[in-house]
Amino acid sequence: MVLALLLLVSFIVRLLLFSQQGFPSDISDFIYWFNTAATNGIRPFYVIVPSWTDYPPFNVYIFWAAGNLVKETAAFGVKAVDIVKLIPSLFDLATGLLIYFFVRRQASFKLASVATAIYVFNPAVIYDAAVWGQLDAIYTFFLVLSLMLALKSRPKLAAASYAIAILTKPQSIALLPVLAVLIYKKSGFKNLIYSIATFAGVAYTVSAPFQFLNANNAVQNSWSNPLGFLNRVFLTAYNGYKYSSVNAFNLWAIWPGLWVSDGSLFILGWVLFGILATFVCYFLYKRLEEAGDILAIFCAFLLFFGFFMLPTRIHERYLFPAIATLALMVPFLKRARPLYVVLTATLLVNEATVLYYYIRFPDGVNLTGDPVVLAVSSVNLLMLVYASAVLWSKRTWFKTESNTVHKETEGDLPPPPPP
Repeated sequence: MVLALLLLVSFIVRLLLFSQQGFPSDISDFIYWFNTAATNGIRPFYVIVPSWTDYPPFNVYIFWAAGNLVKETAAFGVKAVDIVKLIPSLFDLATGLLIYFFVRRQASFKLASVATAIYVFNPAVIYDAAVWGQLDAIYTFFLVLSLMLALKSRPKLAAASYAIAILTKPQSIALLPVLAVLIYKKSGFKNLIYSIATFAGVAYTVSAPFQFLNANNAVQNSWSNPLGFLNRVFLTAYNGYKYSSVNAFNLWAIWPGLWVSDGSLFILGWVLFGILATFVCYFLYKRLEEAGDILAIFCAFLLFFGFFMLPTRIHERYLFPAIATLALMVPFLKRARPLYVVLTATLLVNEATVLYYYIRFPDGVNLTGDPVVLAVSSVNLLMLVYASAVLWSKRTWFKTESNTVHKETEGDLPPPPPP
């Protein structure tokens, strides 16, 4: 009942914020896509909508369901924008449930409830769905589920969940290195191969029903060319923003600034992320047996954070999945707590600043050199250095702090007998 109350109150908070103006172009795009999918079905979606539709195919199933929900509830005074904000809000609560069950298996009800509460009441998380009107909560749910399944040695289910995540938002690619190492270490090479096959099967099944326009603008069935279809969808999204930073307050927002053609910085950004991913996976591979599951979650967090900070063409909300992984660790790892507080603040400021200026200046504005941008980006960079140092330090994992929960500190077990 306490858990239900937490979720109910957090949902009411979100409902009260639905009336706030969201990001205008995002909201209008979603409403149009909802209506298109509900009216015409999912199959011709990529043929009917304009070429700038850059959302991967799992979203179209959501658009279809949401569009039909809009039609069914319109008579009761429910607005389409409310449905736009309702769907990610429900996924936020679902992610909160995942956090609860993960923590509760290892710790007390009190700690599990706290971990859930700090996520479902997180202001940056609430702002993303209930104010902005974005769908980042959906792929975050599947990423967290995939990570948990891999930790519980359910590699094929983890791969299936990960496939849905990446078919929702391509930035889910950030988790891939950690997920691959984790499945290999937990379940062995054979299950890693099975997981790859499962991923491919789910990706094909989700993508097969669609039609799309090929290079000659002829209608083609995706089941006959799934790789060409997915490549076209993903590249449309990625190549549409060839800039240093797309309003993300990260390394490139400090220099050369926002909305600068990325050029050679594109390669440099991916090299930097590749170095970070190698560093993270090395420590995960070497220390997993001794340090345990919290190390794996920290590694996943660091890749989400690094993906936001280092590559070019990153949007302001790409830090979002990092908050969920931090909430999982807060009860167990003291050094994760300042990261949770600071990154919640920087993500919220990033979201609110961008939304404020785009409502005020509908034609767009470049915030390069703005003191808030420089300050927040610098704080994020310091936090990335700090997080890397936390991973590097053996003291974090083997001495003063443990990856496991000492239940005697929670009062669940009696104290040890005297010597």
